[in-house]
Amino acid sequence: DQCDYQAVSYQTLYVHKRTIHIGVRYPCDQCDYVATQFNNLKSHREGKHESGCHPCDQCEYIAKRSDSLRRHKKTKHDGVRYRCDQCDYFTVGSGHLKQHIQSKHEGIRYPCDQSEY
Repeated sequence: DQCDYQAVSYQTLYVHKRTIHIGVRYPCDQCDYVATQFNNLKSHREGKHESGCHPCDQCEYIAKRSDSLRRHKKTKHDGVRYRCDQCDYFTVGSGHLKQHIQSKHEGIRYPCDQSEY
């Protein structure tokens, strides 16, 4: 049987194949957490095991993770917004807007070509 998964981007299809069909996993060396993507493991370690705080230099906000601080600055202080011209959706990443338009308004899907898992 064919896997019936359909991704909204090539990247999510790639992650699906690696995690579901190949079984790639990234275990935390400090607890029982297991990630399916390396970036998720990195975020987990930073948020759960590293005691670093990331204060905003423009307001009182303090983030546990550096990516959260970066997102905070882009949205709250830099005013970065990419708006969809077909609906109310907006994002801070231009790539996310492109993916949104392709998946929601153009119906583009990336079907999995692997056998059922």
